[in-house]
Amino acid sequence: MQVSPRVSRCFNFLRSALIGAAVLVPAFATQPAVAKDKFVFAWPSALNTGTANFTFAKALGFFDEENLDAEIIVLTGSGVIIPQLLAGTIHSAYASLEPLPISRQEGKPNFPLRFVYNFLPRSIWEMAVLEDSPIKTMGDFGGKTIGFVSLTSGNIAMTQAMAQSEGVNWNTVQKIAAGSGVPAFEALRRKSIDGLNLWDTAHVSLELTGTKIRRIPFPKEYQNLSSHGFPVTEELLKKNPGLVIRFGRAMSKAAIACNANLEGCILSFWRQYPELKPTSGSDADNMKKEVEVMKPRMANLLAGRNETNMGAFTEEDWKLLINALKVGGLIEKDANIPLNTLYTNEFVPEYNKFDRAAVISKAKAYK
Repeated sequence: MQVSPRVSRCFNFLRSALIGAAVLVPAFATQPAVAKDKFVFAWPSALNTGTANFTFAKALGFFDEENLDAEIIVLTGSGVIIPQLLAGTIHSAYASLEPLPISRQEGKPNFPLRFVYNFLPRSIWEMAVLEDSPIKTMGDFGGKTIGFVSLTSGNIAMTQAMAQSEGVNWNTVQKIAAGSGVPAFEALRRKSIDGLNLWDTAHVSLELTGTKIRRIPFPKEYQNLSSHGFPVTEELLKKNPGLVIRFGRAMSKAAIACNANLEGCILSFWRQYPELKPTSGSDADNMKKEVEVMKPRMANLLAGRNETNMGAFTEEDWKLLINALKVGGLIEKDANIPLNTLYTNEFVPEYNKFDRAAVISKAKAYK
């Protein structure tokens, strides 16, 4: 049967198109995925299970869901972290609030930073004494000795403000750099110090060694104040707010997930950093101990949180902090520190846009 030239041309066109499509399909299918956005986050001390939220977020794919390649690095102290933030080497950090309002005073560096996420809405700092200590309140520290992690620790100003609010002459209080861990614990056990002003997980670790302690209640107005958050540069806020939003949302998911499966959260840290997993004792005993250490941290991390306010600050956080820094002499009495230069809650609605039930389900399934 003879085919007309016109039909032949149509057939050849269709055959060429089909062959071309066959070639293009596999080529298109093998194109690499869009590269993830890098986000470098700094931790101010040696890595520990306090960073388990970060490793759990990674293990459960929360960073992947936000198209982030998130990395955590160690940079010791704000004196190192702030220059790295300003240089753009890192995007954010786990940071105490004090340095920023101090920098806003006239003649100070006025760092172009703002806190964008309130990570710990209830302060991790505590005051511990031995169980048989006669000290019952912050007002009992007149003439006593307090051990701090260092004499440049950011929480000292707040401790001074709390003690003075209960009538203590701060000049009569002896301040000792006790460090953390064994040296600090021994100083309290031997009564070289009367009180130990460390953080939640440190004091639980002390108790797990068999030392019986009491926590001195803070004055009512200083309870439930924030202590740590995530600062970013004003430049990053202006140029790439979406990056900030996605990281904050991943960390909100991580907090909910860790609370739903604390053992899994800790396990993710040990899997990420096997060299930091305890080597003495059974896995079961070590997990039981670490869960007890982490419980108060999770309580502080989720204090007052609900489905709409993960990451949010309150004005009261900053007002009381600034007042404490004035009492401690780190901010001039007449200094005017505009609160809106210190933090923003503008991204809080975005931090909370996720399916909590799905996050909890994924967390509970992790083993």
